[in-house]
Amino acid sequence: MDDVLRLQFSELRVPLKMTFRHASAARTHGESLWVEASRGGLRGYGEGCPRPYVTGETRESVRAWLGARGPQIMAECGSLADVRAWTVAHEKEIDASPSAWCAVEMALLDLFAQEQEASVEGLLGLRPPGGPHRYSAVLGNDERWKTRFLIDQYCILGLTDFKVKLGGDLGVDQQKLADIAELAAWHGVESWRVRVDANNLWADSPADALGYLKALDAPLFGIEEPVAPRDAQMQSAISVELGVPIILDESLCTMADLERYDGLAGTYIANLKVSRVGGVLRGLRLVDAINERGWPLIVGAHVGETSVLTRAAMLVAAQADDLAAQEGAFGSRLIEREPVTPSLRWGRGGRLDLSQLYAEVTPEGLQVTPPDAWGRGWGTTGRAPSTSWPEREKVAVQSMSDGYDIHYRLWGPEQADDVVVVLHGGMSHSLWQRPLAEAITARSDYAVFAPDRRGCGLNDGRGDLGSADRTIDDVEEHLRFLAERYQRVHLAGWCQGAQYAAVAAHELQDEEWLSSLLLVTPGLFWNARFRSVIDMTERVVQHLLTHFDLGPDRDESFVPVPLQATDFTLEPDGLDFIDADALKTTELTLKSVVVMDEVQERSWEAILGVRLPVFALTATGDRIVDNAKVRAWIAPVLERAPTSHLVEVDTGHAVQFELADRLATELVSFIRSCTATA
Repeated sequence: MDDVLRLQFSELRVPLKMTFRHASAARTHGESLWVEASRGGLRGYGEGCPRPYVTGETRESVRAWLGARGPQIMAECGSLADVRAWTVAHEKEIDASPSAWCAVEMALLDLFAQEQEASVEGLLGLRPPGGPHRYSAVLGNDERWKTRFLIDQYCILGLTDFKVKLGGDLGVDQQKLADIAELAAWHGVESWRVRVDANNLWADSPADALGYLKALDAPLFGIEEPVAPRDAQMQSAISVELGVPIILDESLCTMADLERYDGLAGTYIANLKVSRVGGVLRGLRLVDAINERGWPLIVGAHVGETSVLTRAAMLVAAQADDLAAQEGAFGSRLIEREPVTPSLRWGRGGRLDLSQLYAEVTPEGLQVTPPDAWGRGWGTTGRAPSTSWPEREKVAVQSMSDGYDIHYRLWGPEQADDVVVVLHGGMSHSLWQRPLAEAITARSDYAVFAPDRRGCGLNDGRGDLGSADRTIDDVEEHLRFLAERYQRVHLAGWCQGAQYAAVAAHELQDEEWLSSLLLVTPGLFWNARFRSVIDMTERVVQHLLTHFDLGPDRDESFVPVPLQATDFTLEPDGLDFIDADALKTTELTLKSVVVMDEVQERSWEAILGVRLPVFALTATGDRIVDNAKVRAWIAPVLERAPTSHLVEVDTGHAVQFELADRLATELVSFIRSCTATA
């Protein structure tokens, strides 16, 4: 058994289901440092959240910190005792990059606990994980209707503890507090309370803070970080004048920070974030000191942190003598997809209790986690996020006859006997075909050409397809362009790309150079679930436009593409790629919705007239395509040419993410059979 300790560092960028705004930042993604610690077949995971406005850390500085110290940590931190010693010996270094050390330490604690078949609490000699833990509602800086909608949601879900981000517009901030009072009363919520978080709003003008806070004229149980971090004198003055505790967040990262407030007038509440203070062990030391001072404690969270940090924060919170509140545990309520399971999220009343059965609905169905699952490490099953695929292809532009430039990717030779043209789906673009293209070129001398459709990928006007005729003309122009460089062209379409391929193949099949048609999980017919989702999306959009009397520009992309990563695949690397893909099409123009429907309908008639050899592949786990209808529709086409071939594989819709080698082997074999009989 391999007993060498290894650490793997990566950056984690998880999309959020909503944009969260406060005075210091606006976030559409959670950004974390992710660490995997492995030894003897076991793996532990840890997370840190570097924030320039909190600890001064950046992604670059964290990478440099880990690059300089990673080998030393692996050599010197093989046990819990070693980690404790390293934490003390390198205190100043950890102070400089607390989130980096937090991620490393958490991963090591998870690993060591698993090795002892214990929870991290058991490893540290603490009481077992349990609960209940109760979490706060958080309101950022957003339009009023969104804020009121969130307040409604929180009240319906039974939350009574509100944290409100201040934005610096007195009227808006007063309105938020008034809306909480109004809607809480409407919902019959009793004993609710509010604290405000200024995120150092008056760092440069501390004298303005007191007047503003007085003008809020609302009962507050705490005011978080109104002025610059560690401006202890001003914080003290505000607390004394208003008779309200100051909540210390960015002001409290180290033991020296805490000691700065000893003997100062006023009252204080500590807000301790595990990542910000440098990990669990340093966090526990601070909790002990906070308990000694008799301060209340809030255990906080960074926006977008995953369930690994949520789980670590639960351990720290359980050690508080006076736990005033907990933040976080939004899990899948906020994060599109986590690198760990289960996703920890509060339920009714903001409650999360690890001593009870924990249930969540996932794309794979209902997942139930028993209490004893938390008895090994953090109790979560994790993985290291995949790195981006290395770019080895040529990226170039083809100017179309109307002057529009279309980007394409080319793998393999620029002139040869055979080229495979791969047309992408509706949400995707040419880069989604990289695994397939590389697999094809690895086992043949074929080139692979993958264009971005008009309005997709690297092209201008994201979400605007132009017209049905123009998008089909684009495909035909690509094929004629390639026919000048290759003897044989094999036209492939994946998903919606199969519709365009079918129409173009029907139009050009008498050209000697067009040799075959390749249909991969062809989107000729959507299944009932996806068709229903499309229809509902279109109806809702039309209803909203009418109801609110909106008049969008015809070239404005705003109609949501009703697809998510798990519709394509459940394979982790594929999900990572889709989630991180900044080039995918997520919104369309109104006319592009009609273009898509029109091209699909044209493809039904066109495919029936194709006389070329046809390869078709369907997937048993396809959540988008009606396989039975597709197979029945193309059956007579397959019978027309003796080399035509139908294959079914056990994957999701995005076969290239799951079985690229198998798909490439099938395609290459089919193409060779076609050329052999030509």
